[in-house]
Amino acid sequence: MPTDQLIALIIGGVAVVGGLAIGAIAIIVSVPPAMKEKLTKLEIKNKERMAMLEKGVDPAFIFREQKGVGQDPLLWGLLLAFMGLGIFVGYLLSRMLDWDRYTLTNALGILFGGVGLVLYSGFRKKSKDQ
Repeated sequence: MPTDQLIALIIGGVAVVGGLAIGAIAIIVSVPPAMKEKLTKLEIKNKERMAMLEKGVDPAFIFREQKGVGQDPLLWGLLLAFMGLGIFVGYLLSRMLDWDRYTLTNALGILFGGVGLVLYSGFRKKSKDQ
């Protein structure tokens, strides 16, 4: 093994070990405070619920969990299904028309993904109206 390859291997190993060490330190430093904050919020929420129950108010009305913007499975299902369909159609067209496969599959994947998002928007408006 030539010396240059050995040096490159050592430098690569040191970089990987250093990256792992930095990642481990970041996790050790950031996770405990985040868990403490989460537990504190949960404790406060439970105290608020208990106080509402004592007053005779239904806490389910106020503390109803609402989905965030990207947490709807329908959104991800339509987006990924239409992107996959677009990539497949782009691949088939590139084979039939002998065009650039990468450009066509990416373009149609993005285009069909946008169509999936538009369909999701229509479903959301229809369900909010009802």
